[in-house]
Amino acid sequence: MKIPAKKRTYLLLGGVALLLALLVVLVLREKGPVVHTFSDLSMLQAEEVQQLIIRNGPTGEQLEVEDRESIAAFLEILAPLTFQKERNMDVNTGWTHMVDLYRDEDNFLRLVFAGDGVDFAFYEQGRKEREEKFSISYNISFRLQEYFTRMLEARETREKEDALPASPATVTLQEIEPAICVVINNYPAARPSSGLQQADIVYEFLVEGGTTRYLAVYKRKHLEDFDIGPVRSLRPYFAVQSLEYGGIIAHSGYSTRTMQMVSGLGLFQIGDVGDNFWRDRTRQAPHNLCTCIDNLYRVALNRIQTVERTYDLEQEVKVGYQVGKDITVNYAAHNRVSYLYDETEGVYYRYINDTPHTDRETGKQYYADRVIIRETSHRNVPGPEGLVDIDLQGSGEGLLYEKGRKYYITWENKGRQTTFFYATDMPVKPIPGSTWIQVVRR
Repeated sequence: MKIPAKKRTYLLLGGVALLLALLVVLVLREKGPVVHTFSDLSMLQAEEVQQLIIRNGPTGEQLEVEDRESIAAFLEILAPLTFQKERNMDVNTGWTHMVDLYRDEDNFLRLVFAGDGVDFAFYEQGRKEREEKFSISYNISFRLQEYFTRMLEARETREKEDALPASPATVTLQEIEPAICVVINNYPAARPSSGLQQADIVYEFLVEGGTTRYLAVYKRKHLEDFDIGPVRSLRPYFAVQSLEYGGIIAHSGYSTRTMQMVSGLGLFQIGDVGDNFWRDRTRQAPHNLCTCIDNLYRVALNRIQTVERTYDLEQEVKVGYQVGKDITVNYAAHNRVSYLYDETEGVYYRYINDTPHTDRETGKQYYADRVIIRETSHRNVPGPEGLVDIDLQGSGEGLLYEKGRKYYITWENKGRQTTFFYATDMPVKPIPGSTWIQVVRR
């Protein structure tokens, strides 16, 4: 049977079309579905996202997230996903989370998640320009809910913190002028000490044989009485240092040499006469002489006045520093002082030979808000006593520790007042609280 030429042409074209159709199917089957990553679809870099707003479908609650770390955490959830184009997926019903990722105020990407599907809607200048639906490689509803809960908890924490009364920028204290200084024993038999935590400033000086004594400076007006001691004898440099605070100094006697050296300084001395001091019979002399702040106020009553002094609690020190969380000062092999910074309390706890230095009455460990190491010239005094003279005039170097930071500083004294300077020549301002100054050999 002969097929007409025209019909043969149609059959040939049909066969070719069928072959082409089969070829397309084979190619598409070989190629597989097109798979995207989130960065491909969104064309958003993490640093471009200025804000995200996430809504919880079941609760209707909404959160705004703007900090970089939280935005990056959300994008990390999407990074491992793969997306495939879908035509008939309906994600606008039963959605669990809706997220808007803002490039800026008018341009953002809206993601609506429902199970294994997500709706991409692109907004430009506030208008929806394009919308596409995709299936995702796995359901991330749980991770989105976990993220939403974490962000909600962070917001509640911030709101609670914001509701707290603001910390004051300054504090005003009742102080006495002149301050009262006391020479306090630090011989091992004199420990534990009394009343050092209530002092605003405590100096530690070498005396003899590698031992040290304290000069405690009481500037604040204390309303409650407390014990101080054990009180010990005067050295010339204690007297000179007390002049910076007005020259009122309590001590237990002095040598003929010291008496001659401090004569003419204009000191007001509170000695162990009358009922100024008392002996603690549970200790051996000379490490048992004590006084109290009320006794000192009584003796100096006609020389002191109460003043108000305001301190800045938010001092901004724009100068370089190093980490300074532990401090060691070696006065002698048997007399090592150290401090350890407590991050929670923001203070330096004090140790002597690795043993906590505690208060006799309270049992609590002494601490400092600020520690200064001041290098000065020391001269050994000829004689069997092993005394030293310490020159507090002139200038020198040192270190300042505060808030876990270590600063290199200098000091200068051209008369009766010592001034400390940061490396930028900016003066170091006094602070409220406890300052310990460790005076060491240059």
